[in-house]
Amino acid sequence: MKKLMMHSTPDLTPDFLRFGLLCNSLTLEKWQAETIKTLVNGGMQLHLVVVNDNQTDKTHFRDKIQHYNYSRLLFNFWSRFIFRPESKQGVDISTIIGNCIQIRCKTVAKGVFNIFDNQTIELIKQEKLDFLLRFGFNIIKGEILNCTTYGVWSFHHDDEEVIRGGPPAFWEVYKPIDTNGVILQKLTDSLDKGLILKKIHFRTIKHSYKANLNQAYFGSTFMPLSVCRDILNGNYCEAISTSQVKVIHPPDNTRMVKFILKMGYRRIQFHLKMLFRQEDWVTGIIHQSGASYINDSVQNISPKQIYWLPKPTSSCYTADPFVIDYQGDTLVFFELYDYATGKGVISMVKASENFQTFHEVLSSENHFSFPFVLEHKQSLYCIPESFESNGIQLYQYDNQLNKLIFVRTLLDGIQAIDPVLFEYDGLWWLLITLKDQPSVHLYAYYANNPFGQFLPHANNPVKSSIFDARSAGKPFTFNGKLIRPAQDCGKDYGMAVILNEITQLTSTSFKEIPFQTLKPGPEWPFHDGLHTFNSNLDYTVIDAKRFTFTWSGFKNQLLSKLKIRR
Repeated sequence: MKKLMMHSTPDLTPDFLRFGLLCNSLTLEKWQAETIKTLVNGGMQLHLVVVNDNQTDKTHFRDKIQHYNYSRLLFNFWSRFIFRPESKQGVDISTIIGNCIQIRCKTVAKGVFNIFDNQTIELIKQEKLDFLLRFGFNIIKGEILNCTTYGVWSFHHDDEEVIRGGPPAFWEVYKPIDTNGVILQKLTDSLDKGLILKKIHFRTIKHSYKANLNQAYFGSTFMPLSVCRDILNGNYCEAISTSQVKVIHPPDNTRMVKFILKMGYRRIQFHLKMLFRQEDWVTGIIHQSGASYINDSVQNISPKQIYWLPKPTSSCYTADPFVIDYQGDTLVFFELYDYATGKGVISMVKASENFQTFHEVLSSENHFSFPFVLEHKQSLYCIPESFESNGIQLYQYDNQLNKLIFVRTLLDGIQAIDPVLFEYDGLWWLLITLKDQPSVHLYAYYANNPFGQFLPHANNPVKSSIFDARSAGKPFTFNGKLIRPAQDCGKDYGMAVILNEITQLTSTSFKEIPFQTLKPGPEWPFHDGLHTFNSNLDYTVIDAKRFTFTWSGFKNQLLSKLKIRR
């Protein structure tokens, strides 16, 4: 557990913060350069660059050979001559830093720590920076940590409660561990005991260390800007880590051989699973309000109490159900996906027809899913997921035609995933994730009316977590609490529904806490996942999954892999 330390914001320039860099040279890794660009493009001012002027090691070659750590020979050779991830490519930051002040300095080594001289300390203090971002100088200690208002910030590309040490994002792949954390911390004099400013989680890419490291590096470039915005909006906080995990060092030769063998095996396993193991979802309708399952979890429901929508063909599945009462009937909208075509359409069933007849209400050459529905001024609207259209589109339901008719585009130029729209505190809120990281980063937009001009939240993404960022249904009120259903995609996609209570939602802040977890019942025929929960006064709709094999899914995946190779 962590104890949160809230800080009142001192007098600041209201629009931006001034920051400096600590680096070994003006050539940084690509992800580091992207982090700086993100800060500058986000309105922060890079004012100072402190470059390491220490001499390189001039130890005689014979002495190096004699004292070399041969137990890590394989890792050192591999990381220096073979491992070439995009995120670690060198980038000259001269054009990024422009005409900002540059200082070259030497440090004094005291044990594993590097100590800055007093002259450098005074020069940095004179610039009155808000923070320093460390991309060099290794482990630092001393007065340098107190030179700015908010200290020295540094990345650790692991969850410090699970992995301390290095290499970054490596041991999550090696062990393996289901998720890979990343923290941005404010450094302290205690080794590996920084104050946590922000933490995010990704699902570990277990078959490729290169892909996992790129994900952790590139996926964390927004974190310093997010903390800056928290400072400017009065939401800054620090968290004390209580981790007691031992520090891990780079792998020795034996572990490195095991790692290489594991990567070969897992890569083959990954591609075989893609070909022979497809997700098979089914929509369930329960004749009972969802409120009862908040007190008694859905996993306790007998499968006999659930009406599972039948599959039209063996290559299809149904998912993402939404239920709504409209003009004296209860309608359930859902995605009908066909592996044979590789896309989904929006279908609907009616209570007046005993939920037996499938009505296709929306289809095109694009893929559709997650048909969020709401009634507004006696009209029924739908906002489906359609990232291929590069926008968030609003449709109106025509009861006579049994079709969804396009009305307008709510947000253009955005590949949105699982949009939900709801009213809270006088504003209409639109929550989405994006295609590039569909289950990690949650973005918020707001407007004065449900179809008005939507403005981005001041600190998008408002949440970054593989455990409960992506939406799993329409937010609702329960006992005075605003509850947002979210998907737990930590171990795999759509494993469970997390009901989060939104405790703070304004144009500059977003906070929520876990309220309850909903999992599929062990006796259900589909018990490998649950990723949608919606209800009205009379019905609850869910979806559940299993893994199976279909020839259509096999052909679809095979053609996709062949197309990628070409």
